[in-house]
Amino acid sequence: MNVPLGLTPFAGQSRTEHALVLVGGASACLIGYVGAAAAFFGLAALGHGEPAGPQRVAGAFASLACWAFYALAFVRGKGGPVTDVVAYPLATVTVVPFAFRWIAFGPAWDALADRVGFFLLRPALFVDAAVHVLPGLVLCAGVLTAWASLLGEEAVAAWQREHLSEPFRAAFVEE
Repeated sequence: MNVPLGLTPFAGQSRTEHALVLVGGASACLIGYVGAAAAFFGLAALGHGEPAGPQRVAGAFASLACWAFYALAFVRGKGGPVTDVVAYPLATVTVVPFAFRWIAFGPAWDALADRVGFFLLRPALFVDAAVHVLPGLVLCAGVLTAWASLLGEEAVAAWQREHLSEPFRAAFVEE
C-alpha cells in the first residue's frame, strides 16, 4: 500500500532521520509544556482538577515549541513537507500534554468522560484546542515565510529540487 502523496517524506532521508523528527517534536512539546508550567505555576498546576488557566498557558508554550521544532525540521528538509507543517504538530500537541498528565498524575477517567460527553456543547474544549494550535501555527507560518523571503525565489526553487520528490513537486509545486 502506498503512502498518500501529501504524506510522503522529504527526499533523501532515512527512516531513522524521519523517526528522530517525530521524537524531537514530541520532546520539544513536552519541554515547552512542562517547562512553562514549572517556571510559571509549579508542576502541580498540571494536575487533574486544577484550574484551566495555567494548563492553557503551558499548552500555548507547548504549541510554540512544537511548531517551532517542526518548522526548523521543514527548513532542514527532515520529516515531510505536509506532515511537518500540519499533521505531526497537530498530533503532537494533542497527545503529548494529555499523555504527560496521565503518566504524571494518573488517569482521570471522570474528566475524560465529561469532555467526551456532549463535546459539541462545551466551549472550553474549543478554547483548549485553539490554545494548543493557534500560537504554534502562527509561529510556524511566520518562520517559514521569513525563511522563504530571506532565501529568494531561486534558492527556494533549488531547495525544492533538492528536498521534494519529483511526484510531490509535480503535484503540489509546479504549475
